[in-house]
Amino acid sequence: MPSELVVRPTLKRAKFSAAVCVLFLILVIWLWRKFAPDAAPWIVTVGVIPFLAPLLSWLDSTRTELTLEGGVVRYRHGLVNHTTRALDLKKLQDVRVERSFTQRLWGVGTLVLETANESGRITVNDIDGAQRVADRIMNASRTEGNSTQNV
Repeated sequence: MPSELVVRPTLKRAKFSAAVCVLFLILVIWLWRKFAPDAAPWIVTVGVIPFLAPLLSWLDSTRTELTLEGGVVRYRHGLVNHTTRALDLKKLQDVRVERSFTQRLWGVGTLVLETANESGRITVNDIDGAQRVADRIMNASRTEGNSTQNV
């Protein structure tokens, strides 16, 4: 059965920082060629180091996933070792969207799902359309709650 909803952290910042890194690398190569052509070519690695930031941002996006499927919200986190948490939609008490100033500028938000359980809190940072995702989860929760009451 396919998932009703799959959510991952956004890649907006990774794409933007990769573009900035490309411009910085071009600047470093231009400066090297223009002002120090006799310098060692390894100096270009200075322009490659900033590429670690978009790489780490991409890794964060690939290692985090929230899925809504068949009355259960699953949160998978991890790259090599995976941790999966499942929340039953019937027990979901609070769905919240938090947005800082920079998140509002980027058009992303933090989705917080809570149940009454002590460890029943899931937080997914920097997702696109956070309010739309929260509304879909709440609608699924209401639908799941209504279907069990009618049985």
